[in-house]
Amino acid sequence: MLFIKVLQNIDTLTKEQAEDLKRLAKFFQASPLIVGLKTKNDELEEGVVYERFGIYALNPQTLYDVIVENELPAIFAERGGFYVKINGEYLRYLREKYGYSIGELAELLGVSRKSLQNYERGEQAVSLDVALRLEEIFNEPLAKPIDILHAKVEAKLDVKPENNLEREIFERLKALGMGVVKIKKAPFNAISKEEEFKILTGIDQRKTKTTVKRAQMVNEVSKVIQSDGVFILEKTKTEVVGEIPLIPKKALSEIKDADELIEMIEELKKEIKKRVFS
Repeated sequence: MLFIKVLQNIDTLTKEQAEDLKRLAKFFQASPLIVGLKTKNDELEEGVVYERFGIYALNPQTLYDVIVENELPAIFAERGGFYVKINGEYLRYLREKYGYSIGELAELLGVSRKSLQNYERGEQAVSLDVALRLEEIFNEPLAKPIDILHAKVEAKLDVKPENNLEREIFERLKALGMGVVKIKKAPFNAISKEEEFKILTGIDQRKTKTTVKRAQMVNEVSKVIQSDGVFILEKTKTEVVGEIPLIPKKALSEIKDADELIEMIEELKKEIKKRVFS
């Protein structure tokens, strides 16, 4: 599973958005990814992986090549140019096989002995020019592909609620035995979890056009990631938007445990399906 942020310019990604993306990816055991067209005033190069706040970024064509053509990129961008990571053990094997000393091969490549030793130990990335010269010398591919589809990131999950209503509902959900992870830049406010059940949880004061639109978005997202959704409002009548129940905060206070909340969501979803097909 991928959680993808699409931007015209990848530099417009904020740290807050990045942290949200990493939290979602970690929670759902997925990989975060940024897809864009530019960085600063330059276009993103095809076949090159960039990085923002610890998240891989690439252009649409590179993503297409990965998903459709099964071609993983090997080049990554850093300050100063393009680089690759190489198989250091294999480089050492080839150097010794063809009879090159550290000094001889370093001179051919135009790098220091120390740099070549770091390459062989896997402690230093190799500039694209040097990587190409290595492949010309040995006529062997040495660059390691970057598996952007299985990227793992660290994420801070203990984010504080932003207002009193969120705090109150988070505390109630935790009292029911659920884990709660705050999400800032999404149509839902948090993800609630009880064992294998994951619930995209929206919170609002009352039902508005914006609330309905958010619930519709959560309805679509929940289908893709195979989770449930619920909106808890300060004041509302119990109803369903798509397959997303809207329930009053008072109803939450009457629920005894997480199982009962999950059962309520499932019953409301069944009820709306009956109405649709009756």
